[in-house]
Amino acid sequence: MYRVQSFMVFAGRTALGLGLGSGFSIAGIGIAWGFFVFSSSRSLDTMLWSLMIGAGLGAGLGGFLAWLRLDGENLLLLLAAAILAAAAGIGGAWGGYAYGARQTVECCAMPTVTPITYTAAGATLVASGAAMVFSLARDVMRRWRHTRIDNHESHGLTV
Repeated sequence: MYRVQSFMVFAGRTALGLGLGSGFSIAGIGIAWGFFVFSSSRSLDTMLWSLMIGAGLGAGLGGFLAWLRLDGENLLLLLAAAILAAAAGIGGAWGGYAYGARQTVECCAMPTVTPITYTAAGATLVASGAAMVFSLARDVMRRWRHTRIDNHESHGLTV
C-alpha cells in the first residue's frame, strides 16, 4: 500500500506541476507582454527576452509550488529550490523558443502553434522537471541521513 500511495503522490505532484507550470507560464507571458507594451520599447529582442523570462518565472513558480514541502525545511533550502526552478524555467523557455522558431515540420507548423507556444511548453517541462528532481533528491538525502543516524545510534555511536 505504501508503494501505491507513493506513486499516487508522485503522479499527482507531477500533474500539478505541469498544470500550475503551464498556467503560470501563460500568465507570465501575459504580464511580460503588458510590461513590454506599456514600456514603449520597440526592440524585438527585448520583447522576446521579456516573454521568455516571464514564461520561465511563471513556470518556475508553478513547479516550485507543486513540489513544495514545508515540514522541517529551512528558508535557505526553500530559496535554493525556488531559484533553481526559476532558472530552469527561463532556460527551458529559451530552449523552447529556439526549437519553436526553427520548427518547419508540416504537422506542427500551423498559425495556432507559434514559437511562444513552444516557449511556454519548454519552460513548463524543464521547470517542473527541475523542481521534481530537486525534491526527490532532497527526500533521498533526508532518508539516507535518518537511516545513517539510526544505524549509529543503535550501535552506541553519535553523529
